[in-house]
Amino acid sequence: MEHLRREGYHPRSNKHSDTLAQCIVTDLLALCPPLRRRARDGEIVYDLNFDLHVRTATWNVDLVLGRPAVSVALTDQDILRAPPSTTEIAIEIKSVMTEHRKAVKNRKRDLEAHHEHVRGYSPRTISGGVFVLNQALQFASPLRSEPIVHGGGKRDRVQAVVSHCISEMRNVEERADVSRTGLDAKCVIVVDMDNINLPAAAYQTRPPAPQVGDPLHYDAFLQKICSLYQERFL
Repeated sequence: MEHLRREGYHPRSNKHSDTLAQCIVTDLLALCPPLRRRARDGEIVYDLNFDLHVRTATWNVDLVLGRPAVSVALTDQDILRAPPSTTEIAIEIKSVMTEHRKAVKNRKRDLEAHHEHVRGYSPRTISGGVFVLNQALQFASPLRSEPIVHGGGKRDRVQAVVSHCISEMRNVEERADVSRTGLDAKCVIVVDMDNINLPAAAYQTRPPAPQVGDPLHYDAFLQKICSLYQERFL
C-alpha cells in the first residue's frame, strides 16, 4: 500500500505490479524456508516482466522464479534478480480498479490464458494468479477527466460488485495435479483506493475480502506455492 499512497495508480504503468511482485517474493522467502535456503545459495533467482516462450508463443509474465542461467555469486541479498534459465514459478498479477463488471471478464480471460501458457511451457511449473480489486466508492483515472463513481456511490452496491469479482476469481480453473489444466494457486487482494486522497489508500481485511481460511486469502496463496514447490522441485 505504501507504493499506492506514494505514487497513485496509473493503468498503463507496470510500477504497481512490479512493486507487488517484489513484495510477493519477500513474503514467499519469509514463509517458505526451503525456497529461502535455495535463494541464499544462489540456486534460484527471480525476475519481473519475463518473456516465457512456448514454441512460437510468448507470454510476458509479471513474476517468475527459477534456476539461474549460470551459478550466481552469493551476495548479502536474500535473492538475486536475474533471468532464470528454467522457470519453476510463474505468477500473473491483474488489477480491477474501476468498471468492475466489464474489466473482470477480461482479467479472468487473462488468467485462464496465463495458466494454459505456463502448462505448455512445463506441467511442473507452478502457475499463480493474483487479483487486486478496488472497493473505493469512486476512482479518479488519469485517463478520464472526471472521477468514476462506483455503485452510485453506495457502499453496499460497491461491495456487491467486489463480491461478484471474487466469485469470478473462484471460477478460474484450478488444477489438482500436473496432469490437469488450471492455476496452481490464486488469491484476491482488496484495496480501497480512490486515486485522489492517496494517504487514505488502505488494504482491506473485512468482508467481502477473503478471510483467513479462505483458499483465496493471500496467506493461503503463499502456503500453496511453498507446498507445491517442495513437492515438485525438492
